[in-house]
Amino acid sequence: MKNFTDDELIAEIKKRFDDNKKALHDLRMLSRKLEDMNKKLMESESMKTNFISNIKNELNNPLTNALLLSKSLSDGEISEEQIKEISSSIFSELFNLDFQLTNIFAAAEIEAGTSPMSISNVNVDELITDVLDNFRHLIKQKNLTYDYSFVNKNEENPYFKIDSTKLQLILKNLVANAIEFNEGGGNFDIKARKHTTYLNLIISDNGPGIDLDHQELIFERFRQLDTGANKKHKGHGLGLSICKTLIDMMEGTITVTSKVGMGTIFTIFIPESKIDINVGIFSDSGNEFFFDEEEKF
Repeated sequence: MKNFTDDELIAEIKKRFDDNKKALHDLRMLSRKLEDMNKKLMESESMKTNFISNIKNELNNPLTNALLLSKSLSDGEISEEQIKEISSSIFSELFNLDFQLTNIFAAAEIEAGTSPMSISNVNVDELITDVLDNFRHLIKQKNLTYDYSFVNKNEENPYFKIDSTKLQLILKNLVANAIEFNEGGGNFDIKARKHTTYLNLIISDNGPGIDLDHQELIFERFRQLDTGANKKHKGHGLGLSICKTLIDMMEGTITVTSKVGMGTIFTIFIPESKIDINVGIFSDSGNEFFFDEEEKF
C-alpha cells in the first residue's frame, strides 16, 4: 500500500470531498429537473383534460344550434326576413364548427408526423383577401374595421413558393384571434410584404393585450390564458401552437409584441421555399392549379 505524505493525503481528501460535493450538486440538479418534468407533465395532463372538456362544448354547441335553427326553418311558415336571419345564423354556427375541426385535424396530423409540405406558386395577396372575405360575417357581427395592405417588392413576379394550405391556416388563426380578442367597434391591421426571398406578415389588433410573463406560453399546445367557467373567449388552445409549428416547419419565425391594454402584434417571417417545382403549380386562395410548362401564361 502506498504511503501518502501529509500534503498528498490532504490533497486526496480534498479531491474526494470535491467529488462528493459535485455528485451531491448533480443529484440535486437531477432531482430539480425531475420535479420540473413531473410538474410539466401534470400541467400537460390538466391542460389536456381542460381541452377535452372545452372541445366537447365548443363542438356540441354550434352543431346543436345549427340543428335547432334548421328545424325552425322546416316548421311552419316564417317570413323572408326570418329566413335570412336563420340562414345567416346557421352559416355562422357551421363556419365556427368547420374552423375548429380544421384546427383539430391539423393538430392531429402534426402530432402524427403526417403533415408534409406541399409547395406551389402562391398569389399571397389573393390568398389573404380570400381569408378576410371568409371572416367578413364575424367582422360585421362585432362591428369591427380592418386595414389590409400588400407590398410586392418583386413586382415582376406576383407569386411566392410556399405551402398554400399551411399559410392559409396560419392566417385564419391569426385573423380569428384578432376578431375574437377585439372589443366591439375595434380595429385590426394586416400588413404583408413579399420580398424576393421571404414573406413578412404583421397582424396587429387593439384588443386587451398580453402580459409579458404570458407571451411565451401562448404558443404552447392546449394553453389558454382565459380559462374556467367564466372564460370570456372561445377557443381551445390549439390555434397559436399550430401557427408556431407550421411556421417552424417552413423555417420561419413568429414573434409577439404586446402590452396589457395596448393590443397585440404578431410578426412573421417565412423564407421562400427552395424546392424546385418541375410542373407549373399555381395557387390562388389556397386552391392549387396545375399546368404543363408550355401551358403557362
